[in-house]
Amino acid sequence: MLKKKLILFDLDGTLLNTGRGIVKCVASTLERMGFKVPDEKTCRSFVGPPLKRRFLELYDADEFTADAVMKNFREEYGKGDVFLADRYDGMDECLSFLRERYTLAVATYKREDHAVQLLEKFEMSSFFHAICGSDAAATMTKNQIVEKAMALCGSSPANSILIGDSSNDAESALHLGIPFIGVTYGYGFKSVADVAHFPHLTCVENPVQLKDFFAKKSLKNILLS
Repeated sequence: MLKKKLILFDLDGTLLNTGRGIVKCVASTLERMGFKVPDEKTCRSFVGPPLKRRFLELYDADEFTADAVMKNFREEYGKGDVFLADRYDGMDECLSFLRERYTLAVATYKREDHAVQLLEKFEMSSFFHAICGSDAAATMTKNQIVEKAMALCGSSPANSILIGDSSNDAESALHLGIPFIGVTYGYGFKSVADVAHFPHLTCVENPVQLKDFFAKKSLKNILLS
């Protein structure tokens, strides 16, 4: 059994600012597949949620076409765009602090091999006991990915916390009964009011605040005793 409590992190918009690579690849994939490329703001809306779902929300296309677009995107993204990302100030220090006290894992919609490659590139993979992402066909739900991470770490919802930047993360935490921390420096939540729609332990504006939350709060008060 897990001796330390588990902290689960989303990746895109939570651990790393991956927008540059995703936006670039979304635009080039849509153009290559014959679709009108939307403005940059709309392209950025692909960052975080399942890409196929977002594509179907924006385009009048069938499942077969959506699957073909996603396959093309994943193949192209893995060739180099996956590494077009930026560090969030203070994240490495936050992870170093937390790793000494808790078990850390990643639960992301990003394809698992891409997530591993990206975190290795940024020399962050060693912080995590498990890095879990979607399967190659992108059929896994966020709930399934989170459950996989907990299983690999020998944890349970009562012994875990999920940290993320979007309603997808918050909804997964709510569904699985996992305490949630929202971050507003990513792509989903933009304010405390956005996070307030969901049960949550706290809301932070940057990784420094996240570290401070765990450093200053009583472990009993944040369910990590």
